[in-house]
Amino acid sequence: RGDGSSFGEFVESSSPFSMATTASYEPARAQTLCICSGYKPSGSFRIQQVDDTIVSAAKKALVGSSEGILSEDRFAMMKTSVLQPAGGFTLESIKALPAPREVFEFGLTLEIMVHAQCEQFFMRSFVNLNKFDGVRALHTQLSTMEFLEAYFENRKDASLSPFPFSQSNVPGYGARNFANMAGFLGAMAGNAIASSIPGGLCTGQRRDFDATAERVFFRFNRIPAGVTYRQVEAIAEKAKQDLGFQYFASTVNFQSQGQSQVGLAVSRTLNELHSPEGRSKCLTMPPGAPPPIDDPVHIGSMYDSVFYNNYGRHNPRISATVTDFCWDWTGCDARFSPICVACSIQGRLFFQMSAAAPAWAAVKQHFEVLGQPVESSVRPFLSEGESK
Repeated sequence: RGDGSSFGEFVESSSPFSMATTASYEPARAQTLCICSGYKPSGSFRIQQVDDTIVSAAKKALVGSSEGILSEDRFAMMKTSVLQPAGGFTLESIKALPAPREVFEFGLTLEIMVHAQCEQFFMRSFVNLNKFDGVRALHTQLSTMEFLEAYFENRKDASLSPFPFSQSNVPGYGARNFANMAGFLGAMAGNAIASSIPGGLCTGQRRDFDATAERVFFRFNRIPAGVTYRQVEAIAEKAKQDLGFQYFASTVNFQSQGQSQVGLAVSRTLNELHSPEGRSKCLTMPPGAPPPIDDPVHIGSMYDSVFYNNYGRHNPRISATVTDFCWDWTGCDARFSPICVACSIQGRLFFQMSAAAPAWAAVKQHFEVLGQPVESSVRPFLSEGESK
């Protein structure tokens, strides 16, 4: 928590699932995402009316519609009442609140975070990347909103939107991709990879930035309506060029046989990834869990890449307005490559970038067209001491 304050007294949780039988495990310390989204309800819907019975029904519906990805013993869902002052009830504030104890028991947790004096509310998920992927977490949040609206409107026959990235998004992994992986790992091996990376490697290494620099994090959540996905990609291309990187390392999402995973495509341009054929050609690392964010090998392997995470377009069947979105890999420090995340929800673009402060300073002028950003911060690693 960036300001050093304690939030332990600011939350009250209600979870009908905390007693579910499941094997206890330590959350992946450096393989955990925090995904948050904000909502402004429409009509007569009031989030304060959601109780444990409704949360339980929502969880059952989400499990039933997940094609085997979610299950009762892998997924926790709860409503959390936030007691901090109403004026400070923002996505940034809820992201920083202590994690629920369920993060130590489940691969995916989803909290509906409400304030008694606020109409708006938020959802926050912690995702163990050994179990699920971040797009699944976001989709689960949007599906929860679909369920809640249908429940209060008595639309008993309403179905939840399917996951947007199905098997059709899975590129084949063949000899060409093994060759890609060999080249990628060979380039990595050509660098001196150690726990202390000299000369600012991976913090805009073409400029030899100080490896001890602070990592900064900016979110653009009020992008002008006329800005398109392709324009955002063009801005990222300019930033990559200015920082001296050769590649984009981009995730490719899919689900198959009860698993929700990502592969890694490495390309010189983002345009190469606009088709299934392009993703297949550029796929480098096969689908699976990523390495820990602080692993020197992971940091070193990204030495010449901007990590570009395209979360795609999501069009949930809801009347509420999605007001905010944030993707955060907990514990990410300045040594790791710059990270860009782009996402469209209800036709509204969200974009964010985190990087070492000198790297951001070198490219921030390119992002002015996206409007005034929200200054964020990387959430620290999960710790058992913070759980409530």
